[in-house]
Amino acid sequence: MLKISKIFLEKKEDDFSLEDVEKLQEIVKSHNDLYYNQESPVISDKEYDDLFKKLRNLERKFRSKLKWDLVTSRVWADFIESSFNKVKHSRPMTSLDNTYNEKDLKDFDERVKSNLWFWDDAHMEKNYAFLEQFEKEKKQYTIEFKFDGLWIELIYKKWTLVRGITRWNWIEWEDITQNIMQIDNIPKTISYKEHIEIRWEVVMPISSFEELNKQAKINWEKVFSNPRNAASWSVRMKDNRITKKRKLKFFAYDLANFEEFKEKEKKDYYYDVIKDLENFWFDISSYFEICDDISEVINKIETFWDLKKSLDFEIDGLVIKVNNINFWEDIWYTQHHPRYAIAYKFPAEILTTKILSVDHQIWRTWTITPVANLEPINIGWVIVKRATLHNYEEVENLDARIWDTVFIKRAWEVIPKIISVIKEGRNWTEEKIQVPEFCPSCWTKIQKDEWKVRYYCPNDWLEYKHQCRAKTKEKLIFAVSKEALNIDWLWKRQIELFLEKWIIKDLIDIFRLEEKKDKILELEWFQEKSVNNILTSIEKAKNLNIKDLLVALQISSVWKKTASELSKLFQNKEDLLNFNKTLEEIESLKDIWPEIAKSVEHFFKSEHNKIALNELTQLLNIEYYKEKNISNNSKFFEKKVCITWSFENYKRPDLIKMLEEKWWNFVSSVSKNTDFLVAWEKAWSKLKKANELWVEVLGLDEFLEMI
Repeated sequence: MLKISKIFLEKKEDDFSLEDVEKLQEIVKSHNDLYYNQESPVISDKEYDDLFKKLRNLERKFRSKLKWDLVTSRVWADFIESSFNKVKHSRPMTSLDNTYNEKDLKDFDERVKSNLWFWDDAHMEKNYAFLEQFEKEKKQYTIEFKFDGLWIELIYKKWTLVRGITRWNWIEWEDITQNIMQIDNIPKTISYKEHIEIRWEVVMPISSFEELNKQAKINWEKVFSNPRNAASWSVRMKDNRITKKRKLKFFAYDLANFEEFKEKEKKDYYYDVIKDLENFWFDISSYFEICDDISEVINKIETFWDLKKSLDFEIDGLVIKVNNINFWEDIWYTQHHPRYAIAYKFPAEILTTKILSVDHQIWRTWTITPVANLEPINIGWVIVKRATLHNYEEVENLDARIWDTVFIKRAWEVIPKIISVIKEGRNWTEEKIQVPEFCPSCWTKIQKDEWKVRYYCPNDWLEYKHQCRAKTKEKLIFAVSKEALNIDWLWKRQIELFLEKWIIKDLIDIFRLEEKKDKILELEWFQEKSVNNILTSIEKAKNLNIKDLLVALQISSVWKKTASELSKLFQNKEDLLNFNKTLEEIESLKDIWPEIAKSVEHFFKSEHNKIALNELTQLLNIEYYKEKNISNNSKFFEKKVCITWSFENYKRPDLIKMLEEKWWNFVSSVSKNTDFLVAWEKAWSKLKKANELWVEVLGLDEFLEMI
């Protein structure tokens, strides 16, 4: 079925025969069964949506000739037998129509307006007035999260939750009240006496989902392909103690008895109805706004991505609704969806493809990581050809093999990763992915950390005369980055080229690059001006403090924060070249663990490293640690400070450097342990979280004044 689904996805609608359409109907019904009943889909949501839309168009074209009813007119699949009791819907649950681009949103806006205007005598006057009101009125559309979860309905009578149900088919629901009672954020009593039926979406936080799958792999239990399936399965467990452990969350977004509530409470706007639910102690979408027109909706969608990345639960889009409830009846419904609302679906993040081969990549941390070469696929307008497999234990847990079909996810700028393997159709002759015996770069024998999952190349970039070229490349790229030496104009591509041409071989050669100027100018694309820019930046980088040098040296397990603490050991050149600190002295520093102390001792007592450091000290102007430079009176002394990205006339790295000089603790995200957030006026997610956690917020001027 997976193979024929891919064929039908690629096939043009004009090339479908009647037999093909009937086959596609069967395929879509089978995918419904896998998704709703077995919680084991074999294609992604985006691929299913594309199949569904194609089938909908084809069913219209071949309607008079088809053997069966229209599959796409049904909201739900035919479901397998359930052990839960059945109850009737009080109001049918319909789906939402989907859109993926700006043009579709504008078309939706035009349809909304056209549906308010009837050209017959009986309705023309009334609907002209509606359209005129719609055009003039502010607050035309609401916009909120489209949760990727399971629909739930909660029924309250006289302040008390009396029943919880979920969908069974398009007519009946399953009674899962006892399971619902296990969810922490579902109120068992509310501040509303009348009968009310709340519709919710149950989701599993991403952090809980990852932990669930991690334990499932260890215990050889069911591994879920996405949080939505995990949430659905958890809600419908017969043992509701399992439901309680799954840390599920619910968000209210609708009422089954909407009209009854609207009339009783005299509400005209959808926004006000949902805000009432929040006042009744229900959690609602934290992103819930009113837009004046469709242009504002589009603008908000375009600026939404930073917020999406900060969420700990999956949303697959945003829901746009006409805010004035009085318009809904005139805009009306189709059999499948309401016409007053639409879902804007985000560019696909999860799709299926094949593993063609595996590379074993060497990182600057010495670790060897398996990276899958994939059959190229377009995810969110980016052609993806590679995805990380993390480590070899993960490969074993996934049971991933070459030529397997897999689900992959691309989380925006993050490298794509393989979520799960589809074993349907596997013939068990696929090649297993093995740990290499030797480093693919320098052919040093691979070693494994005791008590850890990592395999690594032990060939250190300074210590060995025969260097590991792959590791050296990664380390040099990091050394010249903003995180370490911050050498402008010297980027990844230049480092790779200079290594390839043997212009450089280590960190020392970076600071002697002026001697190779003539050789660089012989290379394609390098002109006098560009080379001078590189050399000027290198000259500037020669003036550095001991902490930045320790970061650039990349001692095993020593990162930026650790380097700040270690810098206390180096008050002069003698301390650096003739390092004589004991393990006990190193471990006495804050947050320096025994493993880190051993790495530091090993690095500085290596004879090869001593020679390299001696050469570096002759080339560099190093500012060593001075106790008197640290002011314990600074408001930022040993405080945790987060800084948002954007400031006029100031780059964030510059502000962080100011903090460093006051003995800082920079953190990249806001938590309850954060002391300050330095934020610009239009900051969104970090500022919102800081306000929720009562973290002190500083403007740029306040920050600069304190510094």
